[in-house]
Amino acid sequence: MKIKNIKVNRIKTPQEDNARPFVGRPGQLVLQIETEEGVTGIAEAGRNLKVTQAYLDELINPLLKGLDPTRPRQIWEMLTLGHGQYATKFPSQIVGAIDIALWDISGKSANLPIYQLLGGAARTEIPLYWSRGNGWNKTPEEMLEEVQEGYDKGFRAFKVRMDWRAYRQDSNPEKDFAIFKKCREWLPDDCPLSFDANAGYSVPTAIEQGRKFEEIGIAHFEEPLPQYDFPGLKQVVDALDCAVSTGEQEISPWAFRDLINLGNPDILQPDILNIGGLSGMMRVYELAVLYNKIVMPHAPYSGANSTASLHLYSTISNAVRPHEISEEFTGPVEQVARLFKEPIIPNNGTISIPDRPGLGLEIDEKEFQKMLDE
Repeated sequence: MKIKNIKVNRIKTPQEDNARPFVGRPGQLVLQIETEEGVTGIAEAGRNLKVTQAYLDELINPLLKGLDPTRPRQIWEMLTLGHGQYATKFPSQIVGAIDIALWDISGKSANLPIYQLLGGAARTEIPLYWSRGNGWNKTPEEMLEEVQEGYDKGFRAFKVRMDWRAYRQDSNPEKDFAIFKKCREWLPDDCPLSFDANAGYSVPTAIEQGRKFEEIGIAHFEEPLPQYDFPGLKQVVDALDCAVSTGEQEISPWAFRDLINLGNPDILQPDILNIGGLSGMMRVYELAVLYNKIVMPHAPYSGANSTASLHLYSTISNAVRPHEISEEFTGPVEQVARLFKEPIIPNNGTISIPDRPGLGLEIDEKEFQKMLDE
């Protein structure tokens, strides 16, 4: 089997008139790797079409054409480590999309789901948590409405995110806490609620906020500090009893070694696109086992990449916490599902991973043509 071509298109997910507005531009980039044998792998490739297209046209297509797509880890090393004649290292998000599509091809060519290629699933029913953001621009009442929307959809675990823009250290911790408190008081006691500061606090503010969260009940406290402040993170972790998580912004598995040794977070949260796809994510999970760390992937979206993340998550026997899902960046799950012939849709707060080959997703070409964003 040989790679024939790699292409990318922007699609615009349809939005119903009464739906909540998207965060940023609606839609996403769909990357497809075509093979000479007619098998196609798919993934999502971030949001910058011109940059992604330039990398594909000028560098990646000439480099990968003719190679065996069923060797994703070998190609991942070529694109990330840059050995010998392959001396160019590529952005992790582009590598991540290519890697996911290669694993999709590998599964399809073997007639096996990706989780089977990765050693087999510990379970194929995965609990999810409803993630809502843009808290910096919402009142507590507005955020509660969106949490209630998730509850009505059947979700029973939640996270609220602040998503601060630009420089925001300690911008408005009082309102942040009011948002969390409003949602925590409404939710039943058996529904976990987490808080994502999106790297918005200093060390003393993070500790003060964390203690207030602990008093009323918090599942995990995410990204309390800027991503680079490993020593400060350790101060926060040591001062609090609640679980502290981070890792979504890391673009290399090896950075997680330093994150663990210097910051010692309770929960590791690699993002499948940022970390370089399934091949990069696997290395983080191996570190998590070595250091006995909880893993909870960063995944505030729905679609092919979310499905890829779920495939790997299903194979980790101690990965028992809910997996993130959100509709804010990709659109409502039901609308995104229109892209696929047999979509994978949550039901009452859980998602079932099918035993179909690869990701278990095939693009519906008619719907794909309708969604193309010219």
